[in-house]
Parts: sequence; C-alpha cells; structure tokens
Amino acid sequence: MRWDAEKYDSTKAPQIDAGRELIAMAQVCDTDSILDIGCGTGKLTVELASLASKGFVVGIDPSEEMLEKARTVSKEVKNISLIQITAQLMDFNGRFDLAFSNSALQWIKEQEKVLDIVYNSLTEGGRIAFQLPADNFCKEFFNYTKNATTVLHYKKFFADWKSPWYFPTDEEYDDKLKHVGFKNINVFYKDYRLVFESINEVLDWWASAGLRPYLELLDEKAKEYFKYAFAMSFENNRTEKGIEFGFRRLFAFAEKQ
Repeated sequence: MRWDAEKYDSTKAPQIDAGRELIAMAQVCDTDSILDIGCGTGKLTVELASLASKGFVVGIDPSEEMLEKARTVSKEVKNISLIQITAQLMDFNGRFDLAFSNSALQWIKEQEKVLDIVYNSLTEGGRIAFQLPADNFCKEFFNYTKNATTVLHYKKFFADWKSPWYFPTDEEYDDKLKHVGFKNINVFYKDYRLVFESINEVLDWWASAGLRPYLELLDEKAKEYFKYAFAMSFENNRTEKGIEFGFRRLFAFAEKQ
C-alpha cells in the first residue's frame, strides 16, 4: 500500500500532538539509543534525536515514500539512521535503550511477534513507549464508513475486505506485554476531542491514513463518491467550535528487566 507522504505531512495531524505527549512521558535521556518504529515522515524522529543528543535514533518504516520525506526532514541531523523495513523483519539484538512508536503499530496484525522482536532489541533495563488508536477509537469513523458503503451500494467492492488494523483494549495489550516478558507495565487510555474547521479538513485527515484501505479498492470516480459521502456525515458533528468528535488513544509503557 503506497503512502502519499506529502499529503500525510501537510494535513492537520492530531497524532503528532499525541506523539509529543508520548515523547514527554518517555523521559528520553541524552545518551539513549532509540528505535523509532513506524517513523513515517520523520518529524518526531528528529525531536527524539535532539533529546538523545549523545545517543542515536534508528527510524524504520516500510514505506519508501515516507522515508524519502524523512530523509529530507532529517538531512542535517547526524545521529539519525533510517531503514526501510517492516517491524516484523527487525533484527536489532540488544541494541536500544528505548523502543518508541507513535500511531504506527495499529497497522501490524502480528502484534505478539513484533512485541517479542522489540523485547529482544532492547538492552537490559530498556523500555518501550507506544501510542496507537485504541479499540473502538472513534465511533464516527466506523459508523460513517459503513453509512457511505450502504448509501452508495458499495458492498460489492468490500465483499472480501478484511481490516488491516489491530486496535487493542488496555487489558488485552497489558496481557500481551506480560506474555512477552515485560515488567513495570503501564497501559492506559487517553481521550481526545478533535476539532476541525471544515469538512475538507476532516476529509484530508482521514484520507491521509484511516480511509486508505477503503479507497485503494475503488476506482477514481468511486473514490470521490465514497470520500464525499463519508465526509458529509461529519456535518452531524458540527458545533460552534467546528466539526468535533472524540478519539481514544492507547498509551503503553513497560521495561525489560
């Protein structure tokens, strides 16, 4: 699945704000060696590298389009390396003090396999700081994609569609981390209220990531109809502040001992 890195980077991105909260909670040390899983366009990778000024950051991402943008963003930063690889193929035995991932792990179905690989990539005493959308993270997203499919009679396009995502509950993720061997686990939800000024802003944000698995199954004309039907449903969420809806994220912290 190809990513439009420019579109992803140019849209309003609440996940970046959540990522900065994650960085603050991760308590990065200046000597840390950091693995940034799903580094995307590199904005947060650069911020991590600045904090770990005497250490280094390795950013991985399967998307060449994203990494091309990340290389541009980080070209002046000496302590960043970028590698095009999926998390499932990582092999960094005992190399990192911190494994960081912001809004990326939801794209990985083989979660326990990747958590095991992450565990092995950490030094003794190493830690994780993850953030991803939680189970049922946004009821509007699921309701409005379903509505668009029904109204447009597009069920035929999605007859064999399977969700590409993994959205965990806090208890489920806590159990997975324990199973792999992590200690001092802290998994919790954080609820956000997202506000967009216009329907176009809403659509640009969802189309840059969440809608992509739906849109890639449609031809160009059908894509436009689907995007319009989906986006216009958000008029139901208009308040005096703008178009407003909730979004639940899951934060996970743990240590290897």
